[in-house]
Amino acid sequence: MTNNNDFQAHTQQVERLVEQATALQDDDARATALDLLQATMDLHGAGLARIVELLGESEAGRKTLARLGEDPMVCGLMVLYGIHPVCLEDRIKNAVEKARLQVQKQGGKVELLEVSDGLVRVSISSTSNGCHSSPDALKQLVEQAIREAAPEIIEVVADGVASSNSAFLPINMIQPAMKEEKNYEESPA
Repeated sequence: MTNNNDFQAHTQQVERLVEQATALQDDDARATALDLLQATMDLHGAGLARIVELLGESEAGRKTLARLGEDPMVCGLMVLYGIHPVCLEDRIKNAVEKARLQVQKQGGKVELLEVSDGLVRVSISSTSNGCHSSPDALKQLVEQAIREAAPEIIEVVADGVASSNSAFLPINMIQPAMKEEKNYEESPA
């Protein structure tokens, strides 16, 4: 079974390879490598968009699509290609709601406060004293649920919990870097 960490590992590998291709000294080799990568992404994006379109034509297909959209690997791909059938805010609301039950079992409360510009703000509080989870552990639980549902999120801020720096690489960093290099190569000197 794959998880959000698998998707992040794959996207980080792609990002490293894009950086290596961009750093190639040979202009033709660099342009060819980046064009190949872009063509592959365009092919995959068109194929995935068609799959989403076909699944959306029937009730059974829409149910399958909803289930696929909840899988961390497939969700990440759908977000990367801009074809996720559920809007960002709804995916985050559903993720927080899903995490709410686990947070409550661990003696806490979570409330979604804001979603804007790649930032999700939640309020996390402990409802009791004793041997329940720490606020930081509750934040990690909520953040994992949010990142699985919305890998494009840049930061999750939990009011009442100290922030920690995440090594997360947003997937939207992959394609823009390639397009910038491609546009540079295509522009007249």
